[in-house]
Amino acid sequence: MKVLLVEDDAMIGENIQIALDGEGIAVDWARNGMDAEVALGTHVYDAMLLDLGLPLKNGLDVLQGLRASGSHLPVLVVTARDTVSERVLGLNTGADDYLVKPFD
Repeated sequence: MKVLLVEDDAMIGENIQIALDGEGIAVDWARNGMDAEVALGTHVYDAMLLDLGLPLKNGLDVLQGLRASGSHLPVLVVTARDTVSERVLGLNTGADDYLVKPFD
């Protein structure tokens, strides 16, 4: 399995990458929305973990572009945005699930 991790926070990204590596999951890590789009356009992934508050391009814009291209890649939004309206927006934009930081 290969996952695209899109996260700008170094501590969170490193810990997620270590945890996934420990489960035998290959991880490519993009640290901004533009790099995420490049990775999505040049590699094949089984899933994406997507933060929303990203530099250069917002995570919702990345997700919207992914879905507009016809991709059915499973996307788990991992964000600190925790209001009900933000969760609904993320799911309506095309996320398969929504996980609020911090998490165990």
